[in-house]
Amino acid sequence: MNKIGFTTSRSPAKKTRSFVFDIIQVVPHSYRFVRGSSNLDYCLNSMKNQSFTTAIIINSVKGNPNFIRIFDLSENTKEIPFAIKLRGLTLSREYQNEKRKNKPIYSFLISSLNNVDEESVIRKFLGITNKKINEIEEKEFVTAYADYIDKNEGLIFIEFLDGRNRQVGPRMKMKIITRQV
Repeated sequence: MNKIGFTTSRSPAKKTRSFVFDIIQVVPHSYRFVRGSSNLDYCLNSMKNQSFTTAIIINSVKGNPNFIRIFDLSENTKEIPFAIKLRGLTLSREYQNEKRKNKPIYSFLISSLNNVDEESVIRKFLGITNKKINEIEEKEFVTAYADYIDKNEGLIFIEFLDGRNRQVGPRMKMKIITRQV
């Protein structure tokens, strides 16, 4: 079981904190990690000591979540060579009145992306399982749908549906970019 820790940059804006609460409601085995004023190395080491296997750092620009860095904490702490640039975000509170009560146990990805790197980054970011939907019995799962909005620009749209086909979690427009780490 992969345990994913979501945290923010220092002094996050309200929308960034809301995004963290939204995303942990749809990502299985994910937890909010309060960073406070600690530096990045201390934060990553604390997560590793608490058995997190993946750390997600959400940075904000001008009050909005903007740039997501992903760290693999399984053996040596290292940043993966891809990052996510958010280009648009709708929080669940902006389109639904009903609060999600149960956190999903599994999440699945249905994707029309033909890029293995982009799919692997999305799988790591969203804690996607390798199981198939017909292998589980519970209704506590979330399906993430990913599709290109603009394939030339690499702009991807992601939305989440629960086991009862209701929209849950945030809707995101993102671009996966390659980084030198």
